[in-house]
Amino acid sequence: MATTLPASPTSSTQPTSAKRSLKTVAPAVPLIPPADILETPPDLESAVRQTLHHAVSPPPNRPDAPPDGHPEAGIGLAIAYVAAYLTMYVALMTPVMSTLAVKVGSLTTDSGKVVALSLVTGVGAFFAFVANPIAGALSDRTCSKMGMRRPWLFGGVLGGAIGLTMIGLATHVWMVVLGWAIAQACFNATQAALQAILPDQIPSRMRAKVSGWLGVGQNVAPLIGIALAFWFADSGLPISLMIIVPAALGVTGVFILAFILKDRMLRPEEVSRFKLSSFIKGFWVSPKRFPDFAWAWLGRFMIFFGFASYNNYQVYFLQDRFGYTDAQALNWQLKLMVIQAIALTAAAAVGGQLSDRSGRRKIFVVIAAVLAGLGLAVFALAADPSVLYYGAGLWGLGLGAYLAVDIALVTDVLPNARTEAAKNLGVFNIANALPQSLAPAVAPVFLAVGATATMPANYTSLFLMATVFALVGAATTMFIRGAK
Repeated sequence: MATTLPASPTSSTQPTSAKRSLKTVAPAVPLIPPADILETPPDLESAVRQTLHHAVSPPPNRPDAPPDGHPEAGIGLAIAYVAAYLTMYVALMTPVMSTLAVKVGSLTTDSGKVVALSLVTGVGAFFAFVANPIAGALSDRTCSKMGMRRPWLFGGVLGGAIGLTMIGLATHVWMVVLGWAIAQACFNATQAALQAILPDQIPSRMRAKVSGWLGVGQNVAPLIGIALAFWFADSGLPISLMIIVPAALGVTGVFILAFILKDRMLRPEEVSRFKLSSFIKGFWVSPKRFPDFAWAWLGRFMIFFGFASYNNYQVYFLQDRFGYTDAQALNWQLKLMVIQAIALTAAAAVGGQLSDRSGRRKIFVVIAAVLAGLGLAVFALAADPSVLYYGAGLWGLGLGAYLAVDIALVTDVLPNARTEAAKNLGVFNIANALPQSLAPAVAPVFLAVGATATMPANYTSLFLMATVFALVGAATTMFIRGAK
């Protein structure tokens, strides 16, 4: 979704739209601006005109050039960027969607698997919640000779692969908990650096398109991982390969991007001193000062809470409702993911193009959330597995349209985008990670509603709750005034 930015102010004048937005009543949500900001930050269009090192002024006919004097992103970097997203999410999302459930199920009983999986995913999501903003803040201050983002790309993806290897070789649930905590923390450090590349090097007029393909890569990734998992299960190969092979793909993709990236460089004298106390105090963005960012944060939180409530329990849903084995559940999951991926790719490509041409973002987010909510409702009420195909199609259309424009929307309302893009994008990713931690804690309550000996988990209750969260998330987006 491309948003038409407000008219560019001078460095000392706040836009009229921004002044009006200060009156908006926004929810109190924990976000992170720098603690010492005393004035409204420039909008992103102004931010990309000024660099952290030098004030590089782009040509008059190119007001949206990337910061730091970088040349416009070429096809090679764009392909590597999308490929890195794709392969990292193959490593990260395959366990979330399927292989963690299979691994935990192999170590526990049928009656204990839901609680055990909730423990694993909840602890891991907490580490993601903490790691993402901290890694983003440190990335913004990294003065390495390798650049600002590259050290976090290398170190994060290697650490994540180590955590996944621990899970693959685990013989007890506590080992899975530990391995997933490490994997989530490290992959989220990588994610903070990856997302910062978008405002670092991609001009604003291209961001919706690039964001759309990032969304495609992020959501086609589980399809690749589940296909591998099904092949390993159907071939009778060890469960460990379902987890370790995707980890190797993640390392490969991120390493290729890191090697070709012309990273931003900082000198030590250009970087403010990092104080943990100030950082912790900064875990708040005043809703009166940054209402658009607050509403965007809350909208993503609600929508991703709905997503997490479905994704974490998809395998067990197929097994418990339809009586499938591991291989059968993975086979059905793969078929549903194919439909979802086709719908997602189409919606992301079309949504990004329409958003760029119309200059609108919010309407696409609302439509996307409604479609995803309808897909969840179909899953909740399905009594025949063939009906799941319709749910997958609606879910894919909604997810694709949402992810095509979501990051582009956020970069348009990002506080202090000039100097702390990675940190504040990391803060925004709390709205991804926190639902993944809270949903497993809440899910057993809804799964227990009306449960019986023959139906030990009520997935209808859980998925209808997820539908409500997605629709509420769509409604909050309409309160954002800094984007159309």
